[in-house]
Amino acid sequence: MKRRRAFPWILALLGAALLLGSGYLLSLALLPTPQIAVIRVEGDIWGSYTASVSKALREAKDDPAVRAVVLDISSPGGEVTASEGLYFDILNLRDRVPVVASVNEMAASGAYYISSAAEQIYSKPASMVGNIGVISFLPDPPVVEETLITTGPFKRSGGTQVEYIRQMEMLKQTFLRAVLAQRSDRLKVGPETLSRGEIYLGLQAQRLGLVDQIGSHTEAIAAAARLAQVRHYEMVDRTPELPEESSLFGYSREGRSTAASLAELPEQLPPGFYYRYVEPFK
Repeated sequence: MKRRRAFPWILALLGAALLLGSGYLLSLALLPTPQIAVIRVEGDIWGSYTASVSKALREAKDDPAVRAVVLDISSPGGEVTASEGLYFDILNLRDRVPVVASVNEMAASGAYYISSAAEQIYSKPASMVGNIGVISFLPDPPVVEETLITTGPFKRSGGTQVEYIRQMEMLKQTFLRAVLAQRSDRLKVGPETLSRGEIYLGLQAQRLGLVDQIGSHTEAIAAAARLAQVRHYEMVDRTPELPEESSLFGYSREGRSTAASLAELPEQLPPGFYYRYVEPFK
């Protein structure tokens, strides 16, 4: 009699186990595999190229399969506003998923600006990191033109050279405040040292608190997965295509694999303010 009573319970347990198993298999089929998205930031950071990277960041944020993003960075920096735009885009992305920066040859100036928005920064021992500051070209002194008529003495130049230098200092302070806002609890040096514009090897940058870990790109991906609390995932390259007008900056992804080639100034650098590293003049 007891065996007959127990039999329905066994059937019920088996049925429940089958339902749970089929539900688990169905969930695996319906739910996307967690992804760690990799987005490369290479060469000069400038307007059209930045728009492509920003679009890739937004798409990663809107994709429920993406659980973390790794920025694969090899850049000397670039335009001030373009660097600032990517910085805010990365902070916006971090509202949903963890972001880790992985520095290859270089994350200098504007490239370090955007790296600082990541939760963690990984670097190679010999990567070039830092160079916080601004470069630009002073406007020509105002001159009287016989054929060009303006409504003010600085309509053509935009302002005095002294005012131009003041604006550069303002932008430098903006850069510093962004780095301090994201990394003040990890920095081992103050703004006086950071504002000197020095560039450091990865090992030095780690000691100063500019980067968190010395490690490979693979280790950066693993760190992003840990932050996202996923163990089984796939790595997906979400790097955007280069805009057609990339030739204006003399830039392509072919043959730009060294710090020296990255730091080389484009032939047609437009006037403006830049968060960019430039090799010392020889």
